[in-house]
Amino acid sequence: MNLTEAQMRRAEEALTFDPRAERRGLLDRTAVALADAPTLRRRIAQALGEGSDAAQLAVDRLLTGTDQLNVNYLERGMIAADAVARIEVRNGESEVAGCATGFMISPRLLLTNNHVLPSADDAAQSWVHFRHEYDAFGNAVASCVFAFDAAAFFFTDADLDITVVAVAEETPDRRQRVARFGWLRLSASTDTVLPGEWLTMVHHPAGHPKQVSLRQNLLVRCCDAELWYATDTAWASSGAPLFNDSWQVVALHRVGAPARDRAGRVLTVDGAPWTDGDDEARVVWRAGVGTRTSAVVNCLAAVHGEHPLIAELLASANADATDAIVLPLGAGVERVPSSTSASNAPADSSDHTPRATIPASNGASANEPETHSVTPAVTVTVPLRITVRTGNGSGRAPAVGVNLS
Repeated sequence: MNLTEAQMRRAEEALTFDPRAERRGLLDRTAVALADAPTLRRRIAQALGEGSDAAQLAVDRLLTGTDQLNVNYLERGMIAADAVARIEVRNGESEVAGCATGFMISPRLLLTNNHVLPSADDAAQSWVHFRHEYDAFGNAVASCVFAFDAAAFFFTDADLDITVVAVAEETPDRRQRVARFGWLRLSASTDTVLPGEWLTMVHHPAGHPKQVSLRQNLLVRCCDAELWYATDTAWASSGAPLFNDSWQVVALHRVGAPARDRAGRVLTVDGAPWTDGDDEARVVWRAGVGTRTSAVVNCLAAVHGEHPLIAELLASANADATDAIVLPLGAGVERVPSSTSASNAPADSSDHTPRATIPASNGASANEPETHSVTPAVTVTVPLRITVRTGNGSGRAPAVGVNLS
């Protein structure tokens, strides 16, 4: 999305520390090195959401700094990514004014930035593209294009830089339903991530097909409503979800503090001068900042808590970690591999080649509908004993013992 100098200046003013120095210091420690015992207990409880059998690796990552992940991390990531979409922002003349990212947070509601969709009129003229991505053979998938339904719900907050807007239930030709792409649960908890943990971003930088940034954004600072993360290489994308290693959404990416040369000019990846309104993907970022999901939940509860669509969202926001919080709530319920043609898109949208046929687990081809049973969430009580010993004199974490038996 096109950013302004003023938007980046506001982020720079809020950056009161050196993100690169914080990043270097945290890379030599485990995520729990600076956490007090109560915070550590709550974070481990969140990590246990990966499942009673699989949670040991999640706890090990926190306590020892290992980078090991269960292989289901890949499948969970694909499920979560399905709820992430490309937003094509159009102006009053129906011209493309920019592109950004958004993601479904309930069966009807999408979350993105205020600076992407600042008004209901902007949303009414724009489109949202799901499955704008490549398949396993590197072929472009035919995306499903939906209109926004700002009349059903629209809310924006400039301070948090969030916009929540309803998406039409069906594509214009009524062949596809938006609920098939699932949605990502927003947690009201502030204990889903600690400084020193890596954040994963699923996004559409510069409007490109869907991409994922792994092990590039390191969380360096937690504030009441914000998370700060530092990177050396990753592109930014307005409106993208940020995940922890359990695929829990922890924040909505907003903008960042850019790197500048000695003359105060914004540095770009291609070395060319950056000018006001250029796409953010060209900027070299010192740090990124995102709005915490807990802040989004609290804001929506305070302003629109009685609205039926928000009440539905809030009902899942306080779920216990062991209530299947890792798998995106609703994701996969209507998950059917796309056979959609480009006829779903507005008249001037680009064509896409069909998804390649890939064998599915039930024997059907990837271009045929699959049937999925929805497994109800099961609450599992896991006995947990944590021992924390401080003052061990090392630069790593304090000695911590965990008993999951």
